[in-house]
Amino acid sequence: MKKKYRTVVVGCGRIGVLFEAEPRRPKPASHAGAIVANTKTELVALVDPDPRNLAKAGRMFPKAARYPSLAKCLKKEMPDIVVIATPPAMRRSLIASCVEAKIKILICEKPLAESAHEALAIRKLLARSRTTFVLNYQRRFSPLYKSVRQSIQKGAIGRVQQITCYYSNGMRNNGGHIIDALMFLLDDRITSVRAVKHAHNRVHPTGDINVDALLHTAGGATITLQSFDQGVYAIHDIRIFGTKGAIVITDFGQRAMWTKTGTSSFAGIKELKSLSVRQQHALLSATSGALAHAIELFENRHTPRSGIVNGIEVLRVLDALKKSAKRGGRAVVI
Repeated sequence: MKKKYRTVVVGCGRIGVLFEAEPRRPKPASHAGAIVANTKTELVALVDPDPRNLAKAGRMFPKAARYPSLAKCLKKEMPDIVVIATPPAMRRSLIASCVEAKIKILICEKPLAESAHEALAIRKLLARSRTTFVLNYQRRFSPLYKSVRQSIQKGAIGRVQQITCYYSNGMRNNGGHIIDALMFLLDDRITSVRAVKHAHNRVHPTGDINVDALLHTAGGATITLQSFDQGVYAIHDIRIFGTKGAIVITDFGQRAMWTKTGTSSFAGIKELKSLSVRQQHALLSATSGALAHAIELFENRHTPRSGIVNGIEVLRVLDALKKSAKRGGRAVVI
């Protein structure tokens, strides 16, 4: 039997471990859960400086060793794969430790860093190593998003005109998912933004903000980004309108609907026809796609579908949105 990749999770919070206990989330729901579910990996250790998190994670995955620091873990366990699921402020030093230890595969939670400037420093660290690096923007690994991307590339909905996006619970936290998904689906760059802070929508992680924004791409598409109060309900929708039809992605990225244009009851014009709708549904694990993709990259040396390049680009857009909001909605060119 082929030896399994020895794998460590650093950061035993929600996405690292604790989401696995939520019964309604698509499984695997955490990085620890994905490692246990994958036939090529074994969870050998959990790392977290918070003793409460570490104890809770240990009860959920009792076979894994527990460490308060990555340094001790790396020295004793000598893992093949390290998954970093900590807050962004800790990423640079943790990645540096993994590079120094010559870790084979490194998976990092989004966003890559606190700013694009910090992300560029991380890029320099990785450039000096042979570490396979994957950034967990999970929608890039979804078969549903692959289908939507292919439809757009093949011209199924014609030229993209307008895109409307709805998100909740923070611009950097969940708005970043929207930004990355759009770059992947359109195969395009966002070149300028205007944003205003949503003053009445205060549900977001500490240090984050909610903004409503107008974005433009190099290819000429206009994007509207609108924030919602997650205290009322959560939302994560993308609506892409082309010259021949539209695609709506809903259910937090698990359902897509394609609509074609057709003859309207009003003379001389066309409209989107509800009878032309086709649908595709695919459950979206928040973690398993990144792990499987990282192993595939390491074994076959492909170009990453999500890594340092898109991670930096997302942060440039997020930094520009924040700057525009601080300036009262003035345009910021990226």
